[in-house]
Amino acid sequence: MPIPESEKPIVKGVIQKEKVIVDGVEVDGTWNAFMVETTQTGYDPSIWDEVANTLEGVTISACWQCGTCTSGCTMREYDPDFGPRKFIDLARKGDKQALIQLQDSLWRCVSCQKCTHRCPKGVMVEEVVHSIHNYFLKHNLVKKDPGTIFDDLFLETVMRNGGRISELTLGMAASKAGMVTLGIKDLISIGAAMLKGKLVGDVLKPNRVKNWDKIKEVLEEAMKEEVVPE
Repeated sequence: MPIPESEKPIVKGVIQKEKVIVDGVEVDGTWNAFMVETTQTGYDPSIWDEVANTLEGVTISACWQCGTCTSGCTMREYDPDFGPRKFIDLARKGDKQALIQLQDSLWRCVSCQKCTHRCPKGVMVEEVVHSIHNYFLKHNLVKKDPGTIFDDLFLETVMRNGGRISELTLGMAASKAGMVTLGIKDLISIGAAMLKGKLVGDVLKPNRVKNWDKIKEVLEEAMKEEVVPE
């Protein structure tokens, strides 16, 4: 609104121009905050469809972007880039590139379930975030994160050891994968504890779960199937 002529003499320091050009988009109604206008291409709406078609991600469409999930998120204190609301928003837009740029944060959910319990719309936020992450892993769009690598090692060790697991065998697998470092001192300590606890036999030849061969077949078949909502 222009300044009335009668008030101009009492207002000092006013700079008036016939035309002011602001390079950006006004974002908060105060005309003091502007966002640089950009054009982005390459959106892929199939992300939303595919996530919504999984058991974990089926509630993604109910999100109304209130941000309650993110305001109470446990991980936000440790990783400011981690944001359930943001991940869901980008997935629904199909902004694949933006989510790929957030790949070092996308996997960090600790499954505390605070977001899911606080959501006023009943969105299974924790599950949806995992589904979005799984989408990118499935399509080889992001590198495997440490959590996924460890899950693979854990499963591989259980299957190889007849349904059994031990901290030692898992630790050795993690060490071989470069996830942990075992020094000579560590190996001596572990060896001494094994000898003292008479655990050498269990490590070298673990006792298999009863009927393991049949259980293994069931597990292998189950892992081949992808669960989808009815």
